[in-house]
Amino acid sequence: MYARNRKKTKFDVVTNAEKLQDDITLYVMNEQLVPKKWRYMIGEDLIAKIDELNDNVIAANSIYATTEKDLETRKTYQQRAIINGYQIQRKLKRLIRCVPSATANSLEDIITLLETEISNIKGWRKNDKIVGR
Repeated sequence: MYARNRKKTKFDVVTNAEKLQDDITLYVMNEQLVPKKWRYMIGEDLIAKIDELNDNVIAANSIYATTEKDLETRKTYQQRAIINGYQIQRKLKRLIRCVPSATANSLEDIITLLETEISNIKGWRKNDKIVGR
C-alpha cells in the first residue's frame, strides 16, 4: 500500500500508555478504592511507575532509527517500558492483597489494558527496524 493512501491512525502503544496513566492515577486517587492511608505506601509508587512506563514509550517513539545505534537506543527504551509493565503488574497485585477496597474486579479494565500494552510493546520491539531497510 502506498504511503499516500494510508489513513492516519493513533499509535496504539502511545495511546494505551496515556490511557493507563490516566486510569491508574484516577483509580489510586479515588478515596473509596484506595483510602488515603494506603496512597503513600502503594499508590504513589504505582503512579510513579506508570509515569515511568509512559516516559519510556514516549522516548522510544521519539527516536527515528536511521542507524544501528538509534535502533539499539530505541529498543532499550522499549525494553524498559516492558519491564515497567511487569513492575506495575506486581504493584497491582500488592494493591489487591493489601487494600480491602481494591479488588481484582474493580481493576479488571486496567489489568486488561496493561496486558495489552505489554504485548503491543513486545510486538513493536520485535518488529522494529532501521528506517529505509
